[in-house]
Amino acid sequence: MREAALELLNRTMEEQLKRSEHPSDFPALPPIPAGRYTDPRFEALEKERLWNRTWLLAGIASDLPAPGSYRLFQHLDRSVILSHGKDGRIRAFHNACRHRGSPLLLEPQGRAMRFICPYHAWGYDLEGTLKSVPSQHDFACLDKAENGLIEVKCDTYRGFIFINFDDDAEPLQNFLGEFVALTEGYPLECMVVKDHFFVEMACNWKIAYHNFLEIYHVNTVHPTTLAPHLDSRSFVIALYEGGHMRFGTRKKGGESLFKTPPVKPDDIAPVFLENTVALPTFPNTFFSLDPVGFNLQCFWPMGSDRSVMEVRQMGWATDSEEDKLYWQGMRAATEHILSEDLCLFENIQQSLRNGTIPSIWAGYQERALYWFEEEIDRRIGPDHVPTDLRVQPRIASFMAPRSG
Repeated sequence: MREAALELLNRTMEEQLKRSEHPSDFPALPPIPAGRYTDPRFEALEKERLWNRTWLLAGIASDLPAPGSYRLFQHLDRSVILSHGKDGRIRAFHNACRHRGSPLLLEPQGRAMRFICPYHAWGYDLEGTLKSVPSQHDFACLDKAENGLIEVKCDTYRGFIFINFDDDAEPLQNFLGEFVALTEGYPLECMVVKDHFFVEMACNWKIAYHNFLEIYHVNTVHPTTLAPHLDSRSFVIALYEGGHMRFGTRKKGGESLFKTPPVKPDDIAPVFLENTVALPTFPNTFFSLDPVGFNLQCFWPMGSDRSVMEVRQMGWATDSEEDKLYWQGMRAATEHILSEDLCLFENIQQSLRNGTIPSIWAGYQERALYWFEEEIDRRIGPDHVPTDLRVQPRIASFMAPRSG
């Protein structure tokens, strides 16, 4: 973390510990319309103008260790191949044969030095070029050079793989913005996936994501699991351009909320040992930079009132039995903590769906939640959002400055 960001974290934390009143210079936040979580109009706008035009975390480079290694991204009614090419480059392709649209790969992960369609055996190389067509003489108009796999815009940053369905999207590093400065001093590129699982939820994806954008609920919902380890009064938020954020919370003791793993790098900056630093990254990713590793969570829609949380447990490279047992315990601990939250989401969705409450409220401690909703409208374009579903832009002037 760069000096400017670190200074901001420490200064705002001291101010927060002294605060006993609503900040006089911060606006009251209007209610957020319930229809944003239930209305098919808003769901359609998100699909067209958010998910199809935004950089999305799709995978981890260490999961594609050698040429031919692949993983499938299967969200948003899409199937995309993430593939490690012979030249070392990671590419993304729509998982659809140019013949009649059959998926080329059926297994979610594996290794393939050529993509062979299981339907009619059209074959493509790792660069997506159409190489072989059985009975090619029967396709008089077919130009193989013009019928390679359709590529998806793809880039990586420090081992994180991102895709964007908009070919004209801004460069990834521009999109990440302050994320680049905030992760300095933490060896992201050294991490590997220890576990990878999915949690289906009977709620809109934003309702689930909201839960991770505030600490207001921790003392109530997690009194024995998280609250004893975090000084909730110290919780501070920095809001950044593009809908990204940085949270900081002082630890009550020890370097981590969890026990020390068998392997831990010795070059982690002290700020990550003394504080829990979380980085909600727009539009749907959340993780906290802990010295033991972290849960990398992505929230994906499956309809207006259903979603899935994708969880990757990120740790340090070792294959020892001790490490495997450690991460088995971490999986159990994670599932237990998540269960304390998940039991509430379905009923929240029900209250919004049936009109029990017309809107939801966000207080000062939940301003990140409001900032997130503002950014969704900015991405969609405020004029495209129906008047009854808009949030009123209130807090752009409270954005933290870039630190480098």
